[in-house]
Amino acid sequence: MEEMTILITNEAKRELDKLLENSDKKCIRILTRCITMTSQAKLDFELDNPKEDDNLYDVDGYKVIINKVLDSQMNYITISYGGLLSRGEFCVEADFNFYY
Repeated sequence: MEEMTILITNEAKRELDKLLENSDKKCIRILTRCITMTSQAKLDFELDNPKEDDNLYDVDGYKVIINKVLDSQMNYITISYGGLLSRGEFCVEADFNFYY
């Protein structure tokens, strides 16, 4: 299994700093979230504390946690903020290793 690569864009770092400043939770948890019962799950994040079944990554001073099972399915994660399709919103994208 390849090592996880995580990129957090500069715009996302600025917005994450604001969120983390006002939170008692100091880690960024990557997770899947289903918007409706008929739509596919998407990657998202929330502020949280590490649990026993998590992997912890230090990304430019940001603590990123991912459940070990979910982590084993991904090779690369990008956390961004803003852009053409997500103005004023965070976006979490991943390269899933289903075909590796």
